[in-house]
Amino acid sequence: MCWGAPAVVVESSGPVAKVDYGDGVIREVFVGISEGRVEPGDLVMVHAGVIITKLTPEGILEQIDFIKSVVGEEASAWTSMYENILRLADELKRGGR
Repeated sequence: MCWGAPAVVVESSGPVAKVDYGDGVIREVFVGISEGRVEPGDLVMVHAGVIITKLTPEGILEQIDFIKSVVGEEASAWTSMYENILRLADELKRGGR
């Protein structure tokens, strides 16, 4: 079984990008998708240090809703990083940061 983690692209340069998983720590990953370049503000799925696909804000919101339906009252501990990457993606797309 593979485990991918959602992240937001903070910076991109050729085959390498810097991402934030919602915890404020910037990490370098490889761009492993052929869908064109990734750019700051793009939501992506990272597996084993490689971007494997782009995500949509709607997809992230669906994940948040699913986690809330399964976990219940404790969901905020699980969903805060998802909410952080949505907020950061929006900020970067608007030219902030």
